Amino acid sequence: MARHFVGLLPAPGEGWRFATVDQGGVSVERTDVMPSGSDEVTIIVPATEVALAQVRLVGNRRADWLRAARFAVEDDVSVPVETLHVAIDPRRKSGEQAGACLVSKALMDQWMARLAEAGLEDAHLVPDVTLLPAGAPPQDVGRHIIFAGEGVRLAIDKSLPEELVSVLLDKAGHRTETPDDVLLLMAGYIASGETGIDLRQAEFARKAELPVDFKRFRLLAGLAAALAVVWGLYTFASIQTMKRLEAELTQQTRDNFTALFPGEPVPSNILTAVRQRSGGPQGRTASFRQMTGVLYAALGQAEGTRLSSLRYDAETGQLQAKLVYGAFGDDEALKASIETGGLSVRLGDARVEDGRVVGDLILELPS
Repeated sequence: MARHFVGLLPAPGEGWRFATVDQGGVSVERTDVMPSGSDEVTIIVPATEVALAQVRLVGNRRADWLRAARFAVEDDVSVPVETLHVAIDPRRKSGEQAGACLVSKALMDQWMARLAEAGLEDAHLVPDVTLLPAGAPPQDVGRHIIFAGEGVRLAIDKSLPEELVSVLLDKAGHRTETPDDVLLLMAGYIASGETGIDLRQAEFARKAELPVDFKRFRLLAGLAAALAVVWGLYTFASIQTMKRLEAELTQQTRDNFTALFPGEPVPSNILTAVRQRSGGPQGRTASFRQMTGVLYAALGQAEGTRLSSLRYDAETGQLQAKLVYGAFGDDEALKASIETGGLSVRLGDARVEDGRVVGDLILELPS
């Protein structure tokens, strides 16, 4: 029967020591007992080696979540964020606040090598502070103190100045406890249902999480076919919505012409007629229909991107649009598609509003 082994990452040169977790509770194993290949293993690493952050999970892609986590600590770390490995609480969903752990990729490589040397290639790697229940008293776990408050988790290195450590602990509101056995403490948290945040994600994921199962491909093919049907229906509905929007905007343009030139019939080419009446230059701007035609054609090819608002400036010949993107970077793809239609595109900054990625763009004829 498979067991769950819990161990602290030993200092170089020290031996491994494990406790087992089962329905009967927690027990410490003999020093000569090592997990077998069928056992689940969780190795606890010191959180002082990990940067902790709270990030909002924007978008539906994991790449967006990782980017958000790196940006959250970019001003707080002295190394390039590209050198950091990111692990996110897997229990959270898009739009929620989630705990994130960032650790040097070089250090992760060292930890992975330690696991391989001990035959523990499939072990979980969990920072100790992520196992501490929220509101629990601070725990002195040897070289550092861990604390989990409401919305914040700290791992305080005891080598810091005593005054600073005292200030940080005062915020905890509890007296620091010193467990008799840190291993039993951590194993007890796991036995009570705490899972922490596993650092074995992305390029450091366990092989067991990436099985090659050809049956799964058949399931994915069926899901892809179903998604294709749903996407087709969504695209058709989007096109119909765009057509209605175009009709509304065209009618608004006609109403504006009537208000500017009362008593005159509305011409088929309103832009040219306005220029003729205002003495402005001709042939240097694109019409509303031309610009919206290029924009709608590009939107039809942009998966996950939809139009939020539209404004046309007849005087400058500029079409201003606000769009909702599926993810960061989709604005560049839309820009390239529009430019193939002969228009120049100026992009505004992509940003997050109400959990959605939005951005502005301006269309005009190339200068």
